[in-house]
Amino acid sequence: MRFGGKGSDGRFAGAVRTFEAAVRAGSHEVPAAFDVLLAAFRDAPDAVLRDCGPRLAALLPLLGQGPDSTVAAMVATCVERGADPAACAAPVLERARQGFEMAGTLAERWIADGRGALPGPDGEGLRNADYDTYGYGPIVAWRALPSFEAATLTLLRHAAVRRALGADRDAHLAAVAGFGGRFRRLAHAFAVLDDEPVLAVHRPTGARFALRASGLGDNFQLHTLLAHALIGGGHLPGRAPSRTAVACCRNRDGAAPFTEVFTFSGADGARVGNRDRLADVPLRDGARYLVLDDVPRPRTWQARRLLPGITGDLVLEGVRERVLPPEG
Repeated sequence: MRFGGKGSDGRFAGAVRTFEAAVRAGSHEVPAAFDVLLAAFRDAPDAVLRDCGPRLAALLPLLGQGPDSTVAAMVATCVERGADPAACAAPVLERARQGFEMAGTLAERWIADGRGALPGPDGEGLRNADYDTYGYGPIVAWRALPSFEAATLTLLRHAAVRRALGADRDAHLAAVAGFGGRFRRLAHAFAVLDDEPVLAVHRPTGARFALRASGLGDNFQLHTLLAHALIGGGHLPGRAPSRTAVACCRNRDGAAPFTEVFTFSGADGARVGNRDRLADVPLRDGARYLVLDDVPRPRTWQARRLLPGITGDLVLEGVRERVLPPEG
């Protein structure tokens, strides 16, 4: 959901004050104030949105279902227009998590009842009787998921928001994982790591490389940037990725061809897939430990970012060649 124009109309600040007062007082005037808020938002100037984003976010714990997802979308637009993401994020992410958990109860019962494909985001597949069967709350939560997904993805573009997740990261991941691959991008966004130490060991030579990764959505992106750092940097033989492929895995929109150069294994010897995430790679001595082997039959794919709004980076910090024999 996209809100906001480029007008100079200052009505929005007043509409926020009125909505705040009605919500905090539990007034019967909340619906009318909400309608005024929506109308004023469409022409609100950036400076007002920057100031009002955190105030709207703070109201989310007090709102009922329906308005909450719309206000979350409004807050995300405020962040896109300059509001402090760290000051806005916590209420939006928490309300989104609650929505995903409530919608998950609908999905579980729907599947258990043999209803087939889950309802569409606009309510396709729902019957009027389903509100009695499954409950009003879970169905409204289900229909709000696209708005919460979009708002959450907007906030998770910011490293400060991702770092602040802390111990709550697992709860968010669990809420999203209950839908399988339906919200794969969101699950990967919650799992993005920043300033994460990586130790890559090239088995054929025994060379060991200390790196630091940030903002990587999946291991396809990691693969391209790793090849750039190690092969493009002249530390290993092979074909380095093109400048365009590297840029598309950092901060450029679009995609470019890339030919596989490594296979990955973890510290436990298990294969690490390109569709996996850096967070799935086992730790050893505080670093994500990757064993690199040459590829017998290279594949080619389109190098890109799974999460276009997040800048990816992989920095080579140190090289220790043949200090130890190749890992078994």
